[in-house]
Order: sequence, then C-alpha cells, then structure tokens
Amino acid sequence: MKKIISILFFLFIALLLNAQSTGSTTTGYGSLKYQAFSSTSTWTPSSGVNAANVECWSAGGNGGSAVNSGANGGGGAGGNYVKSTGLPVAAGTSYTVTVGAAATGNGANGNDSWFNTSGTIIAKGGLGGANSTSGNGAGATASTTGCIGTIINKGGNGSSGSSNSGAGGGGAGSGGPGSNASVSTHGNGTATGGGNGADGVNNSVGANGSTFGGGGSGGDANNGTTRNGGQGASGQVIVEWKTTHLGFM
Repeated sequence: MKKIISILFFLFIALLLNAQSTGSTTTGYGSLKYQAFSSTSTWTPSSGVNAANVECWSAGGNGGSAVNSGANGGGGAGGNYVKSTGLPVAAGTSYTVTVGAAATGNGANGNDSWFNTSGTIIAKGGLGGANSTSGNGAGATASTTGCIGTIINKGGNGSSGSSNSGAGGGGAGSGGPGSNASVSTHGNGTATGGGNGADGVNNSVGANGSTFGGGGSGGDANNGTTRNGGQGASGQVIVEWKTTHLGFM
C-alpha cells in the first residue's frame, strides 16, 4: 500500500511540474501563465480566468529608398511597446491577437500590434524613413501617438542619410524606450524584448531591423541604381493570466 501511495505521489508531482514547465512565470496556487504570439492568432481563456495582462511590441518602420546617384534613404523608427494589466476577459471567449508583421514598401510605417480590438490596447508601428531622389532623406522621428496602454515606451528615432544611408532606431521594450540611431549607426533596442535597428549602408539596399521592432535602414544609390530601404522587424504580443488551481490551466 505504501508503495502504491509513493507511486501516486510521484506521478502527481511529475504532472504538476510538467503543467508548469511551459508558459509559467510563477508556481503555486494562482500561478501566472503566459503565451507569446509571433503572428496573428486567437487566445481563449480557460474556466476561472477573468482577467489578462497584455504586452504588445509593434513592428519597426522601413527605411526609405534611394533613387539616382548620391541619394541616401532615411532610417525607420523603432517599434513601440505598450502594456496593460487586469484587462477583463470571459472564459471560453476567443480574443483576437494581432501581431504587427514587417511592413512592405519603401518608407512604410511598421504594422501595429493589439489585443481584442484596436481600442483595447495597441502599440502603433514605428514610422518609416524618407525616400530620397537626391541628397539625404530624413530619418523617421519616433512617435507614440495612437498608442493605448497603461505603460507606453517609445521606439528610437531613425537617422538621416549622410555618406551612407540613414540607420534604424531601436525597438522599445518593457524596460524602456529604444535608443536613437546616429548618422549611420543603429539605435539599440532594450534588453527586454526590443530589437536593434539596422546600420546604414553604402551603395546597397537597406538592411533589415532586428526582432522585435528594430527599424530598417535606408538604401544608398551611389552608382545611380535604385536601392530599396530595409524592412523594420516584426513585433509580438504576450498574454499573461492567473490560473485558479495548483499547476493546472
């Protein structure tokens, strides 16, 4: 009998540990679980879950194109970060999770990330750098206009072209804003999820920003060939919720 009890006890512990090994930020009664989304999907809270904490990283802005010899595209701004806690949810209801994918098009703004609706919580995408047909295109000035959340951190500014193309701004994260690009050197993302922007280039298409939300650099057309700007990196969304039973969803 003691042997059976021991086996059952160890099976329970194994099940408990397994249940908390994936997507668990704490342990014990009322443990916090999370799910990270790298693409648009849905999330459905289980029984007993009535609130969620949500973090959103938007995509970074694209670098501007360069047309004609001597043109330098501007760098894109880094993506923004927002967070809200205690958002009300209903168990069994599917909620849309929209993740800002990398944008297409020279100088395009990064795509937004949000949860449920764009009026609930939203991180607006980083702005795109200026296209240039002659001289140096302006770097994008980062903005949090339109962002909704309790905590809002701004991506870094892109830089203007010079001898090379403009560089991308750093992506924001939970620890603070992304840093600004300077001349042809990228802005750094935060250590808490924000990606670095891309460095400026010479006589080349622009480089892409790093995940999450790093801004793309502009193109540089020293030989007269049109050079496209680089893409800003995509964003992500993390949904966190509190469970009501020991070790179970």
